[in-house]
Amino acid sequence: MNASLAKRYAKALFDLAREQGTLDQVEAEVRLLDEVLHATPELMDLLTNPAVSDSELAQLLKDSFGDMTAIVVNTLLVMVENDRAAEVRALPRYVRDYINDYRGIAEGIVTSAYPLSATDLKDVELVFGQKLGKTLQLKNVVDEEVIGGLRVQVGYTTYDDTIETKLTRLERELLNA
Repeated sequence: MNASLAKRYAKALFDLAREQGTLDQVEAEVRLLDEVLHATPELMDLLTNPAVSDSELAQLLKDSFGDMTAIVVNTLLVMVENDRAAEVRALPRYVRDYINDYRGIAEGIVTSAYPLSATDLKDVELVFGQKLGKTLQLKNVVDEEVIGGLRVQVGYTTYDDTIETKLTRLERELLNA
């Protein structure tokens, strides 16, 4: 898979959706596409199988996603036509990245020892969103190895305030003293 190629197709789809005023609909459709690709690895196998012809792939995509907007379906068909079917897997993520960047939104993960309430999750989104100057949409992941505290990851930045990390720092300081 070539990420830069998938990004080009995603950028073109994003630009068209923005021009046509269909960002919300395209966003919902690429989320659905992503869910379908995750739920059916057989489909991804077909998209990357050289024994399957472009016309067969095009028909499969039309049958599977024909209810989506024309720009989404046409993007998928152009990717197949240009022998870029393998990059379809990465397309939804990059389209969402472009849409989120345009809207000033960042997605991330907050890891905790127990599930956070909706209120706590919103509080974390507000605090870290202010630090980053963006609106955050965080997904809560429970990791029982986290004794306490939180680890927030947004993009390539991680804010780690877990007890585990604090203990590791304290151990290093004691060993270096």
